[in-house]
Amino acid sequence: MTSSVSDEETGGKISSNEETKDKTVSDTEIGAKPVNDEECGEEVSWRCWIRTLFAASGAMMVFVFTGVTEAQSAVMLPQLKKPDSYIRVGPDEETWIASLGILLAPPSGILVGPVIDAFGRKKGLLFFFLCMGLGFAVIACATEVYHIYIGRCICAFAVGLEVVAVVYLAEISTKRQRSGFFSMMSVVFSGGVTLTYLIGGYLPWYIASAIFSAGCFAYFAVVCFAPESPAWLFKTGQIDASTKSFLRLGRSHVGIVAELENLKLSSKEDDEKLEFKAFLEPTVWKPFVILSMYHIFQCGTGVYDILYYTVDFVESLGTSYDPLPVSILLSVARFVTTATLGIYFTASVSRRFATAFSAFWMAVTLAGTGVYTYVYRDTTQKPYDWFPIVCMLINIVASALGVTSLPLLMSGEVFPLRVRGAMTGASFLIGLGALFVVVKIYAFCLQTLQIWGLLFVYAVFSVLCVLLGVFLLPETQGKTLWEIEQGFLPKRERRRNGERRTEDTLGSGVIHK
Repeated sequence: MTSSVSDEETGGKISSNEETKDKTVSDTEIGAKPVNDEECGEEVSWRCWIRTLFAASGAMMVFVFTGVTEAQSAVMLPQLKKPDSYIRVGPDEETWIASLGILLAPPSGILVGPVIDAFGRKKGLLFFFLCMGLGFAVIACATEVYHIYIGRCICAFAVGLEVVAVVYLAEISTKRQRSGFFSMMSVVFSGGVTLTYLIGGYLPWYIASAIFSAGCFAYFAVVCFAPESPAWLFKTGQIDASTKSFLRLGRSHVGIVAELENLKLSSKEDDEKLEFKAFLEPTVWKPFVILSMYHIFQCGTGVYDILYYTVDFVESLGTSYDPLPVSILLSVARFVTTATLGIYFTASVSRRFATAFSAFWMAVTLAGTGVYTYVYRDTTQKPYDWFPIVCMLINIVASALGVTSLPLLMSGEVFPLRVRGAMTGASFLIGLGALFVVVKIYAFCLQTLQIWGLLFVYAVFSVLCVLLGVFLLPETQGKTLWEIEQGFLPKRERRRNGERRTEDTLGSGVIHK
């Protein structure tokens, strides 16, 4: 389906000049607020779903290979410690191989924002697969332990680039599709972890690394055929290309008009030079502060400590159960919950309720386990030793409903278009930095605070997440990106923007199919 538009017929046209940014055409007069899927009458067709799914597949695979990277050391180290391994590692080398998988992610997380703002979201995805594929290839060809170090560092740098996938998914999807795609991010990440155990657990580590490398380069080729983000194209003044990108995504003319109108509002000031004062605007600093708090509180709840040290953590609870089967049970519970209730909560439940509900039950189970381990800290044969296992099982399920996934997910939703790449990267940097710190100091904290003290610390941070969800967290579920942005402004300014939008849109012409 193509569009035939002329100045004579509509009084305006979709073009790549500055006039278009000030005047967007529409099928009907649009009201005083951005048009969403339902208001503009757009139906998300199967054609739109199929094309958007193809474009989104590359971004989704980013999270798969991130999961592979984070789980790779768990299956690779046991093989490297075998007597017949041609690369021998000791305890010091083991810790470096594990920790280097996250070391370079924070700096790449902050660098990626300005880069994808300047060169595009698609190029960011391509660079991720190129970088990740190269890292796995170096590991596959390693003959010395420092070769593995280099490969792990390259993969870690790529992990920091995953923020581009969040931004890309947010900008190619409709409001209805966005919730569905975002709800799958944790699922595919868990799938990547599972894939690592299936492939890396049964094949030599170098063959598994070669397979992962080939997969990355294969998806590099897939992304070459995906459209660029229409929002980024619009932001850079490529209006014709933005419209064509929407058409490649299978969007209807009504939907394209609505999206262009919303993009016009989001990028009103794009023609002005982006100065430091832009980062002091409430639509920028408010979501950044809130999301930074969310990332830090999330790491403080212990979700990543339990993920990275599952076997050791279960063993420290002091139960009579074999920690390995219990760890597998917790991992399966995480995956099943993420793939079922987690999808429902992400797609259908408000962000604030999901955060508060998830964190509340985390706090209850962590506090309960803390009390149990404190009361029976000097007891060799602990009674009811199933109790902490059940509590941690509930904790894993609860965390998968909100706290584990929402900080990263919301990073792609809350920032204005002109600074979205930079600020999403900055918030991602905070999250990765906090992750690196808590994973590094886990052993020290466990030795200093004992397991019960550490559990109480986790419970306190879970309570902070509850308070954040109730009082501070912005609601993004079911809202357009423009509506989310306006939510950080004072009511008077929101009202003025609505009136300005009415004046802009009432003068729009009519687009002819």
